[in-house]
Amino acid sequence: MPKKQTIHILGAGALGSLWAAKLSKSNEVILILRNPTHKTHNYQFIEQELTTDVSLPCESATSTNNLIDVLLVFTKSYDTLLALSQIEHRLSPSSKIILFQNGMGCQQTLIKTLPHHRIYAASTTEGANSPTKGTIIYAGKGETWLGDISKEKPECTIETEHLTALLSSSTLDVFSTKDIWQRLWLKLAINCAINPFTALLNCKNGEIREHQLFKSSITPLSQELSSAIQLNKIELSAEDIQTKVEEVLEKTANNISSMLQDVRAGKPTEIDFMNGYIQTIANEHTIPFPVNAELLKRMKTQFNN
Repeated sequence: MPKKQTIHILGAGALGSLWAAKLSKSNEVILILRNPTHKTHNYQFIEQELTTDVSLPCESATSTNNLIDVLLVFTKSYDTLLALSQIEHRLSPSSKIILFQNGMGCQQTLIKTLPHHRIYAASTTEGANSPTKGTIIYAGKGETWLGDISKEKPECTIETEHLTALLSSSTLDVFSTKDIWQRLWLKLAINCAINPFTALLNCKNGEIREHQLFKSSITPLSQELSSAIQLNKIELSAEDIQTKVEEVLEKTANNISSMLQDVRAGKPTEIDFMNGYIQTIANEHTIPFPVNAELLKRMKTQFNN
């Protein structure tokens, strides 16, 4: 019987716990937690009508255990650099690091911080939430795209295909792509056009379509997002962004966005890595993005972050 692949997962929030539960059926999954109080991390995983008790081994960030082969990173964007620096002693040039972060900015920082490591990024539309402590609900089936971001020239390598197959052992839909940056920028645009509205209006994804704030903002905001993305040499029209946003809102109408989940839990949001990152582009090029700027201002005023 072949030996199971060991996969370390950094960040045991809703999405990290979803992947941990799904991957642990075919692999040896170990969670890396900031301050684990027990040797195992236990939670209930609810998929449709089926509830499964999940119990996975966990290690602290400061553990001096074996080098990590495959690492999936699900920490919040603002925590990622610090979290990876705490376990850098367990990473080697052969370690494969896969980032699942929302927004933009931490990917570029990590490429510069860890120049000798293979870094991949995953863009996923899988949905999960945690309504109560110790409970993870698989909220919506999506798909995941994986690509290498540690190389200047994008390409699909044998290693990328191997990692795609490994993630596919979760039974989730995973695909490899050499255009992962295109997908990351599109996801950024979608997040910028949905998440802050759900937080400000305190509602599910689909419900923002009924509010005047969203109705009056989405077209000019899509134009601003398209302009910012094209300044980074990615072709994405305002029309394509707005169409995709409407598609996502339809598919995830009953979902609660990660940003609204953070707000309700009293946690900092990732707004600086979403609309904040778009505003950084605006400032660098001295181009006004008034709709995005107003959304950013309202988020920071209302939630102090």
